[in-house]
Amino acid sequence: MAYPTRLETLACNSCEEAPALLGVRRISGGVQRVPVIFTPIRGACSTSIVIPKGFVGLVNRHGRYVGQWGAGFKWAPPWVNVSHLVPTQFIVYDTPVKECPTQDNVMVTIDVTLVLRIVTEEEKSCYNFCYKLGPRGLDEMLKAFQEESIRGMARKRKYNEIYDLMDSQQDKQLDAQRRELNDHFSQYGVIITDISVTNVHLPKEFADTMQEATVWHNRNEFKTLQQEYDLRKIEVREAEAKEKQKLKEDLEKFTAEKDKDVADLRKKKKLVDAETEKQLSVVKENEKADVLEIKSNAELVVAKLNSERDVRLSKIRSAGRAESDKIKIETETYIQTCKANAEAEIAKNKAISLKLQAEAEAFAARQLVAKRKYEAKMRSLQSLRALAGNNSLAIAGNSGDNIMAQLVANQQGGAVLGINGNF
Repeated sequence: MAYPTRLETLACNSCEEAPALLGVRRISGGVQRVPVIFTPIRGACSTSIVIPKGFVGLVNRHGRYVGQWGAGFKWAPPWVNVSHLVPTQFIVYDTPVKECPTQDNVMVTIDVTLVLRIVTEEEKSCYNFCYKLGPRGLDEMLKAFQEESIRGMARKRKYNEIYDLMDSQQDKQLDAQRRELNDHFSQYGVIITDISVTNVHLPKEFADTMQEATVWHNRNEFKTLQQEYDLRKIEVREAEAKEKQKLKEDLEKFTAEKDKDVADLRKKKKLVDAETEKQLSVVKENEKADVLEIKSNAELVVAKLNSERDVRLSKIRSAGRAESDKIKIETETYIQTCKANAEAEIAKNKAISLKLQAEAEAFAARQLVAKRKYEAKMRSLQSLRALAGNNSLAIAGNSGDNIMAQLVANQQGGAVLGINGNF
C-alpha cells in the first residue's frame, strides 16, 4: 500500500546514527515520514565529530554558522557542533492529489511521485535549504505546486481519458512541470530530477464501466487481430511453399552447373598433373647431370686447393724453421753479449768495492791509532795490577851481595818446586 510522503527534520543522538535512521521506514498517522535533515546531539566532553559517508554537516561555533564539512573524522572542541546533517542521496516523494475534477466533473485521485535531492555541493544552497526553507516548508510548497499542476492536467481530460496521464507520451508535459518546479526551488538548493504519475483512482461505478467497455473493446480488437493473424499466417505458408519450391529448383540447377564445372576442373587438373610429371622428370634428369658436373668440378677444385695448400705449407714450414734458427742464433748471441757485459760490470763493481773497502780500512786505521795506544796502556796497567795483587810474586833485581834478596828468591823458587822453604 502506498502512503503519502511527509518530509521532516529528525533528531538523532550522534552523527553516526543518521545512516541507520535514514533507511528505516516510518509510517504514522497514515503517512510515510521521510527524514530530510538530521539534527545530531553532541556530548559535552566529546573532542571529535564523525560525518558519515553520504552526508554533509553544517557547522556552528558558539551557535553561529561557520561553514560546511564533508564526510570524515574531524577534531573539534566542545563549543563546535553540527547543527544540520544533510544526506546527499535522492529522496522519493509520493503524494496523492485527491478530488481532481475532470472535464466532465468526475472526481479522481491521482498518485504522483517525485524524485528530488538537496544540492550539497554548493554551501550556499545547502545553507538556504536548512535555515530558510526546511523540510516542512518544502513539503507544503511541493504539495501546493503539485496539486495545482495536476488539477490543471486532469481538468483538460474526460474521465475515460484520465488514464492517459500514466502514458509515456505525457512525459513532455511532466518535464515542463519539473522544470517549473526546479526554477522555483533552485534558490533553496532543491533539484527535482524526475516526476511521474504512478496511479489514477476513479470512482467505482466509473471504473467498472470503463473496465467493461475496455474489455469489450479489447475483445473486438483481439478478434480482429486474430483474423488478420490467421490470414497472414496462410499467406506466409503459401509464400513459404512457393519460395521453397523455387529455391529447390534453383538449387538443382546450381548443383548441375557446379557438377559440370567440377568435371571440367578435374579434366584440367589431370592435364596439369601429366604436364607436371613430364616437367618433373626433365627437371630430375637435369638435376642429376648438374649434380655430377658440380661434383666433378668440386673434386677438381678440391684437389687443386689441396696441392696449393701443401706447397704453401711446405714454404711456410721451411721459412719458419729458417726464421726459428735465426732467432735462436740471435738469442744466444744476445745472451752471451749480455753475460759478458754483466761480468765486466760485476768485475768493475768489485774493483770499486775493494777500493772503497781499502780506503775505509785505511781511514779506520788512522782513526784507531789513539784507541790502540790506549788499549795497550790499559793492558800494561792490568798486568801490573795483577802482579801487584799476587802475594806469591816476588820481584828481585840484581841481588849482588844482598843476602835478603837471595833468600826471598830462593824461598819463592822452592815454593814453585814444592819444597818447603822455611829454615
